[in-house]
Amino acid sequence: MAQKKAKHRMVLSPQARTELETILGARYVTDDPALMSGYAWNTGVGKIPGGDKFVPIWPIAVVLPATTEEVAAVVKCCKRHGLSFRPHSTGYGSMGCVTSPDSICIDLRRMNHLEVLPEDRMAVIGPYATANQLQAEARKHGLTCHVVGAGPAHSPLASATSLIGVGITSQFTSANMRNMLAWEWVTPEGEIIRGGSAASGLGWYASDGPGPGTRGLLRGFFGGGGGLGVFTRIGIKLFPINQKGKMQTVGQVPQLRSPLPPNTALLHAIFPDYDAQRAATFDLLQDDVCTVMLRMPPDHVGWTLTQSNAEFVRRTRDGTLPEPARQENGASWTILIASRSAAEHQWRDETVREIVTRHGGRFATMTAEEEGVLYHNLATSQYVPRVLRASGGITTSFGVLDSFHFLPKAVEMGEMMLAKDTAPGGDLCEGSPDEQWIWPHEGRYMWAENIIHFDATSEASRAAGARALIGHFAAQWKDPVGMTGLLVGPIQDITGPRIGKAPAFARKVKTYFDKDDRSKTKEHVIPNMPPLVEKILPAFRPVFSSALVLNVMSKMVGKNGT
Repeated sequence: MAQKKAKHRMVLSPQARTELETILGARYVTDDPALMSGYAWNTGVGKIPGGDKFVPIWPIAVVLPATTEEVAAVVKCCKRHGLSFRPHSTGYGSMGCVTSPDSICIDLRRMNHLEVLPEDRMAVIGPYATANQLQAEARKHGLTCHVVGAGPAHSPLASATSLIGVGITSQFTSANMRNMLAWEWVTPEGEIIRGGSAASGLGWYASDGPGPGTRGLLRGFFGGGGGLGVFTRIGIKLFPINQKGKMQTVGQVPQLRSPLPPNTALLHAIFPDYDAQRAATFDLLQDDVCTVMLRMPPDHVGWTLTQSNAEFVRRTRDGTLPEPARQENGASWTILIASRSAAEHQWRDETVREIVTRHGGRFATMTAEEEGVLYHNLATSQYVPRVLRASGGITTSFGVLDSFHFLPKAVEMGEMMLAKDTAPGGDLCEGSPDEQWIWPHEGRYMWAENIIHFDATSEASRAAGARALIGHFAAQWKDPVGMTGLLVGPIQDITGPRIGKAPAFARKVKTYFDKDDRSKTKEHVIPNMPPLVEKILPAFRPVFSSALVLNVMSKMVGKNGT
């Protein structure tokens, strides 16, 4: 059994250590604080550590398996010794950290299998095959993958199996919760299960056979966040592009850019207002002429097109920012058209221009260099570090997952939530209250996500960030702006009937496969919740959304820095 050593640290028993070393070899088992500190140096998504530089809970040990069988043996060892565990792939954000002091961190970095099957437009990957590695290999065959907002360093397997992640190319590449094919899974009991075509030894090309869809059971939209065991290998969809081979890159960091390939255009459409943008969007999606559509807030476009914060501030003040980066041009789409023939390209280009013009829109003037910078960041999803650049802390909220009918209202409510604290003298980073990213999925529905920038070294600023985050949920409960997609952990249960029976169903799955809650996480539903509490919890939504409770919770988050 684990023995207590300190308030937030426990030590591994000699018996458990011996078993783990027998399974993996002594080299791949450690509880050395100098090494484990790297697994605690994290305070959230995109934030630099501030104040207490480590998360309060450290793993009891870290292990590095190399095979699925070793993962299963580690999980069974944890069960025998009464320990919990948490899988860890590339470790983007606090979602990879352990959440209880009795947890083993299972670091999957040795499991980096990556095999592209171009004839089937798919790949077979392990947990530590990163998106940039997958994209680079896929491009050799004229293919690409979906890259979520976490950026090129994330694990597509983790994205597809375990946690929400949406990316700006999903009009063309769909999103990873729909891109997972066959899968291999170590349950919280340590059993190895394969699903889809892999279950029959027929390869990794198909996710489901006859009967209920297992992707919905294991992943759904949000995912278990590491609370349903360990996923060790999957098949994942790839998508054809109009360029084969290495992407040409010119310039120097931070302003890398890529020339547009033949039969490719990057347009920035600007509309007179959000109602006109919404009307045009339905026509653009109906005709399916855009490969990628992205609505970035103007200041985020500005950060992308400038080399430093100082340049951005200077050009803001002297009025020399490019058209797409000016606040008055917020009702806009950055549109990528990628065709495989000159005739197709002519049709797409002319159709887009006709629709935009018909709805009162126009196209921004950009230099070839500005086009190249936007194209490079769009194709590789390198926008993320550009967005993080403006401040030391960032979080995201809202997550509107619904019809484009909600586009104007989403922007309006986002501005309402941030206006006071982004104004000069406010507690958030000074700038525009419009921080809404918007894009379509598969030509069917909208994703809108509101970015919150704060000063990670300031308690007041951290509290303001938490206030905006929690306030979005409260505002959504009172005046819904479509379906809320960012339902992290217990928020799913508090939200209650608005998302149907999904939390209750997810809890049944969790309880069935992990009745002792060994696969620990804070990103999933509350496990083992009494039925009476589950039934009455939604009634407490008005309490959670009251101004007094919001302020108290925000101050607590700001003070603790988590």
